[in-house]
Amino acid sequence: MQPLHARYPFFDDAREAVGEVGAPVPELAESGAPAVERGRERVERALTEGTTAPAEPSRWSDEAELLSYPVSRVLVSLLAEERAVEKYATAEAATAAARFADDVTGGDDGLRSTTDASVSLPQILREFDLEDAVREERLAGADRNRSAGATDRDWYRVGVEQFLLLSGDWGEAWRLVNRELADGEVRTQRGELYGSDGQGLLVEAVRRRVLAGLPFDFGDDDERQDALEDALAEPLSSLRDLLGERVVAGDIDAVLPDLFPECIDALRERAESEELDETESFALLSFLAAIGLDAEEAVAFCAETTLDPRQVRYAVERLGEKRGAQYPTPSCETLSAYGICTNQNGHRERSNHPLVLYRERVRETDPDDRVDWRERELAQS
Repeated sequence: MQPLHARYPFFDDAREAVGEVGAPVPELAESGAPAVERGRERVERALTEGTTAPAEPSRWSDEAELLSYPVSRVLVSLLAEERAVEKYATAEAATAAARFADDVTGGDDGLRSTTDASVSLPQILREFDLEDAVREERLAGADRNRSAGATDRDWYRVGVEQFLLLSGDWGEAWRLVNRELADGEVRTQRGELYGSDGQGLLVEAVRRRVLAGLPFDFGDDDERQDALEDALAEPLSSLRDLLGERVVAGDIDAVLPDLFPECIDALRERAESEELDETESFALLSFLAAIGLDAEEAVAFCAETTLDPRQVRYAVERLGEKRGAQYPTPSCETLSAYGICTNQNGHRERSNHPLVLYRERVRETDPDDRVDWRERELAQS
């Protein structure tokens, strides 16, 4: 293998190198190979920080870095969350795009063996079959342009077919009617090509390659899936807890108290007769905000409780921002640490997060049987 493979593990040559130096993922896990821990970190940082670059580059060998890529793909497939797969692919692409820009302009992101792992623009273009579709623009009077702060490499010409294929629906600035188009080529700035800010033609090419084949389709091969689940039980548990903490119930907009998870329902009942502490109030109100109640509706919902209406209104206004993304509802594991969740009725055997469990219960309920609290209670007031 080469250091370049560790830096860009989705390159075709890197895939071949995996087969040469690596063992099957279950064997890596059984042997405690560093690639498994790095694979877990890869997914975790993708979900939380939008990057797959290592937090401590010097900690990992090139081999561990390379093998962590297939491990991370298995992990994100086993998570079985569409949003996790999308975030992972986007993070891999953003990380690669930043490295592309660093390599071509002579930068260094700190990954070991960077000198030997650098890639040129022609190499990148060949990797994605774009060598005939992208060319540097040579401007007349290049010396004059340099003196003005530009260079003859600030602009590129991209074939219109490839431009349209990779740009997607990115807004007005990317529409052909707003671009300079000549001889079947679209004039494109350096940043629009490399996408070091997270959006660009090459970053999209990487994202699509990473996304291809994800999540894995195990089909009827339950034995293989079970073997992977068992081998990766520890990193999977960690990632599932993390994903649960960051659940955004944007597709839930139903207030069905009878379906509330037992730990949340217990909080609601307690609030009717006793005051809740700060953590308990947060758990209850963050859940209400996440399932779609706005501030005024939450005040009405908590009218028969000891919760102060002004505090409810203020809290839900904040918690409701981005539907709980900024202040997510705690997982059952976190609630357990505070003595709030005691696995009432064994509900954690099905899900370790209140929102996940509630979402599943809502989906399993016949739409004709869903009587939203807002329709029943607020309509009478």
